[in-house]
Amino acid sequence: MSSNSSVPFEAQLVAMASNDDDLTAWAKALTTRAFSSYHNYYGLCTASCQVYDTAWVAMISKTEDDVKKWLFPECFYYLLKTQSPDGSWGRLGTTQTAGILDTSAALLALLRHAKEPLQLMAISPNDISQRIERGFFSLQLQLSQWDDVEKSNHIGVELIVPALFSYLQRESENDSLVLDFPCKMTLECMHKEKMSQFNLSTLYAQRTSSALHSLEAFLGKLDFDRVSHHIYHGSMMASPSSTAAYLIGASQWSDEAESYLRHIVSNGAGHGDGGIPGTYPTTHFECSWILATLLQAGFHHDDIECEGFQGLVGILRASLEDEGGIIGFAPHTADVDDTAKALLALKLSGQHVSPDTMIKIFERKDHFTTFCTERDPSLTSNLHVLLCLLHQPAVSQYSSQIVKATRFICQVWWHNDHRVKDKWNLSHLYPSMLLAEALTKLILVLDSGELLEDIDFDLRCRLSVSLFQACLRIMLDQSEDGSWDGSQEQTCYAILALSHARHVSFFDDLRHEIQACMNRGVAWLRLRSSMLQPEDLPWTSKTAYNVAFVAEVYKVAALKAANCKTSSKGDIGHSLPFSSSLGELEGYLRLVRQTALFAPLEEWQVRASLIESSFFVPLLQAQRLLIYPREGSGVGEDKYLSIIPFTWVGCNNRNRTFASASWMYDMMMLSLLGYQTDEFIEAVAGPAFGKSKRLHSVIDQVFNSLDNKGLSLTRNGNTECDTPNALENISNQIRNTHDSDSNSSAIECVKASLTKFVKYVTNHESVCRSSSWDREQLVQECRTFLHAHATQLEDNARFASQKTGDILDSPAQTYYNWVRTTGGNHVACAYSLTFSNCLVSANIGHGKEVYPTVVQKYLSNAIARHLTTMCRIYNDFGSISRDSDERNVNSIHFPEFSDCVGQEGRKKCLAQLGEYESACLNLALHELSQEISRRQTPSRIDFDSRNFSILRLFCDVTDLYDQLYVIRDLSSAIKVKGGS
Repeated sequence: MSSNSSVPFEAQLVAMASNDDDLTAWAKALTTRAFSSYHNYYGLCTASCQVYDTAWVAMISKTEDDVKKWLFPECFYYLLKTQSPDGSWGRLGTTQTAGILDTSAALLALLRHAKEPLQLMAISPNDISQRIERGFFSLQLQLSQWDDVEKSNHIGVELIVPALFSYLQRESENDSLVLDFPCKMTLECMHKEKMSQFNLSTLYAQRTSSALHSLEAFLGKLDFDRVSHHIYHGSMMASPSSTAAYLIGASQWSDEAESYLRHIVSNGAGHGDGGIPGTYPTTHFECSWILATLLQAGFHHDDIECEGFQGLVGILRASLEDEGGIIGFAPHTADVDDTAKALLALKLSGQHVSPDTMIKIFERKDHFTTFCTERDPSLTSNLHVLLCLLHQPAVSQYSSQIVKATRFICQVWWHNDHRVKDKWNLSHLYPSMLLAEALTKLILVLDSGELLEDIDFDLRCRLSVSLFQACLRIMLDQSEDGSWDGSQEQTCYAILALSHARHVSFFDDLRHEIQACMNRGVAWLRLRSSMLQPEDLPWTSKTAYNVAFVAEVYKVAALKAANCKTSSKGDIGHSLPFSSSLGELEGYLRLVRQTALFAPLEEWQVRASLIESSFFVPLLQAQRLLIYPREGSGVGEDKYLSIIPFTWVGCNNRNRTFASASWMYDMMMLSLLGYQTDEFIEAVAGPAFGKSKRLHSVIDQVFNSLDNKGLSLTRNGNTECDTPNALENISNQIRNTHDSDSNSSAIECVKASLTKFVKYVTNHESVCRSSSWDREQLVQECRTFLHAHATQLEDNARFASQKTGDILDSPAQTYYNWVRTTGGNHVACAYSLTFSNCLVSANIGHGKEVYPTVVQKYLSNAIARHLTTMCRIYNDFGSISRDSDERNVNSIHFPEFSDCVGQEGRKKCLAQLGEYESACLNLALHELSQEISRRQTPSRIDFDSRNFSILRLFCDVTDLYDQLYVIRDLSSAIKVKGGS
């Protein structure tokens, strides 16, 4: 085939692609051009140029006839052309690491050329010196702001960056360069950990290693002459920078490697201008992505059959045969992504190749690995594997691998905060698209009756949450102009994800909005002609790049998918335990639309959050008896259980906070336990302890024995009071005797249940990984919460003993003091907030203190106090009738309210106090935000931002409960003991 690279000519094609025939013609043309661009020896590559690799190629010198020359002067000139006015190279808004790598490598090239201009005498030394000065200034600035090193997607960053910095220090004048930056220690730890698992001598063996892709990190440490056997078709693992390092470091020249680089300079994306792509070739990547993307979007292989199509199929088939059933992005670079994608492409093309070798090589205990060794597992790699296995003729043959991949995928999504990230693409929309494809296909397989016994109920709930969140968040993130982040490729990802959502039954109530989103995205795409935007670099290697043919195929696929006709209702999902209609949640839609928080939102957005929340309901129902038994407790139906998930989901979606599903679920559980604790103490502990103050002593015993192991359990693993009808029997004992000794079983039941509650909260897995300060605050607030309940019981008993009147006689505190202490502590708000802080500390801050300074701690406590006070006020506002009936102390029972005219007058005053506390809360939030900004360090920027967003979300949830209480009392009624 021809070696000429192809430049997409979609300007004309986009304009004409208005129907299926046009799109089919475009798809055929694309496969033909891709196959025509394939070189029999060097392969195929339309990856964009990268400064990093260009810099390394620019540093190759060669001596011929005793004359030393720079081998690729055009690459050096490319660096001069691409330096930004601020002195940097390659800075992007999506990744800081790429800019640091590009700038460091380019600076190293300039330093070496400044020391040895060789034949490049036309360039002024003064000009080079000024460029170097500006470059170092930019590098220092970038390093001072570098905070994404730990979550960097870039290949070998923990090896390459330390090496680059050592080279720069060696080349700088008088070795005076000092590169110091906030995350230096983090980088050093990453480097140390990587090197502890890696022995350089393994590179001398015959077996390939992913480190061969980054040999530039080992100059001066490796005998490059002993790795020459790893050269394949002129390259070191298809990496121009690694190949350049080999030519720089080896004592024996390789004409084969030089020819490879010359081919890239002439035929790569730079087309002779000196620019070098970061990977060459990308043959298997481009062939498999083109075929699979077209065939998954709605094209049938018979429709796009042509010489180009068959040519790409042939390349993949031959490569899999030559390399024993596994391939990589290029020859001899095996990875699970490209293998799975190639197997999928061939299967969809009508040719089956077994995935058994892929499974044998890449399967691990709980996931599939991308390479044989890697720093962390990849979400998209496992999604590719899942898609591949779900398309096998005998799906059940791979049930254990399918369950493993599914569980890993759902776990990653479940625990991911904000936008999901992956190793191989900088856009969160890419893994979201693959997740929508894979989980939709999985649900279709479940509908067919296969794997139903393998995918348990809990996992079905979680995969439904993952799929729904992925697609809903795409809809909520769409820009007003119809695009996603102003990027054509990302907009294509979004459209393709939504095209799968249309087929799932639980999206039926959103079908109109889904189609509208897709139509807006398509309209935006049709106005754009070129996919190769300089800032649109979604793919990651050592830095960031795009791939012309892959970008183009996503555009064809998005237009095709959006153009496909679908049935009026989703035809996938009838095997899931969820109804496609809202059912009883429809009533909640009318309720929450009355609140100030949700009244301004479009109805479909509220409806979507209600649908999402419905997936959490069965998960909560499965845990409703985890701590407190309900049978015989005298507590009414727990109707609040079905509204709890919406309070967290709705607020999370409302402000696009997108906290993790695990955080939301844990907070839902805490909300449930808050209601249940209130009920349990009123219905069980109150009668058991009567007017005695012993409950305070029991609570202290529970907390003092936190380190003790286990509880007194029956043979079936339950506490004595968990057994059937135990509470009913205990209640009968309490009613029928006045002997305090006979209450001992009831008291033990209370103690056991409270112990389980306290241990659940304080020994939660995430709490144990949080900072010691945040853990201590949680224990204190949880203890205060339970003591407030005990005190409230005493106050209620005293109020109930009053013979007449609805005004509390001689209360121990003023209302102001009570509502800020016993009254406020009695609601679950403060300990729930400290519990949330522990989750944030553990899962986002990796054990950092949420509020490290005294001022931040003080202000966060002030926020908690105002929240609890508001919660008490509005809770009382909504429960006046119930509290009066059950003789529970309510705010309006305090003497301060006696001068109000009637109940309405008291409610009006109570609302006024609630508004005051709300104003105080907003002031405290503002002050905390300002204080965090003043004390912020680069290593805490992302953490502080997410923490404050989640704090705002928590405040919104509290506010929503307050607004709901004004409309309706959500608590269960407590049946009066001895009543009918």
